[in-house]
Amino acid sequence: MNKILEVERVSKEYPGRVAVSNISFHVNQGSIHGFLGPNGAGKSTTMKMIAGILPTSQGQIKLFGETISTDSLYHKNLIGLLPENAPLYLDMKVEKYLQFVAKLHGVKNVKGQVDQVMESLKLIEVKNRLIGNLSKGYKQRVGLAQAIVYDAPFLILDEPTNGLDPQAVVELRDFIKGLAAHKTILFSSHILSEVEQLCDQITIIHKGKVRASGDLTEIHRKFRQGLVLKIGLGIGESLPDLSNFGKYEVTHHSTLANEEQFIISFVSEIDIRSELIKFILSHGLKLMTIQAEFPELEDIFLHMTETQR
Repeated sequence: MNKILEVERVSKEYPGRVAVSNISFHVNQGSIHGFLGPNGAGKSTTMKMIAGILPTSQGQIKLFGETISTDSLYHKNLIGLLPENAPLYLDMKVEKYLQFVAKLHGVKNVKGQVDQVMESLKLIEVKNRLIGNLSKGYKQRVGLAQAIVYDAPFLILDEPTNGLDPQAVVELRDFIKGLAAHKTILFSSHILSEVEQLCDQITIIHKGKVRASGDLTEIHRKFRQGLVLKIGLGIGESLPDLSNFGKYEVTHHSTLANEEQFIISFVSEIDIRSELIKFILSHGLKLMTIQAEFPELEDIFLHMTETQR
């Protein structure tokens, strides 16, 4: 796949502090790439360097094959940026502000483009209101609107659903999915379930260093390391010895309303469920549940950021 964004051995140093240290990752064309990390990990610094707001101390960042420059208006027109705190003029009305942004970026049909964006983000009803008088959710929508109003092909969205009510979050997720049909998106969020729903690639950064980067499915597979099964037996029944299937460990046991539930971790990755079903039933046990368990993104994130402190 085409690499739209290439971050190559990039570092950012401040007096007495290294914010980002020798990081490398890339973002493929048409992907929604999750950019994750705890507070203070270096995410915001990295996104500002990608956007051309901050210069790098070392390394280079390429967008569409060309090195990003902090003084290049050309590159800034290729990037739609929604930072964590959207750059809003609170004393301007919504429509006038979006028209102002569109004109700055050389949009030809300013009215048509602004109207389309306001319609898409349900801002028509507040277009004549001062931004400073809007709710936090509406301000967030205006922030996203200013990032897309000049139709940049690459978007950086930092916590785009922050401050929205649940219904608005669902609507905005669908909107972002639609954007990915003709744009490439670097997407940062602390809501990991949201990242799993939206993203096909992720990069995890911690203490200024990249801990994992690549296809989300592949990262899940690498992290799993062995087959993990959830097995449910009848109430009061015990799990038989499973050593014939290789080395294993029962990592969890709980009694639910209608079954004894066991989480079993096998060293081997071979899927033995069909053989295991026959084995359990041959012992006269009541098999209620058997399913493969896969780590959630939260498990991977915590492992990457807690074990490398």
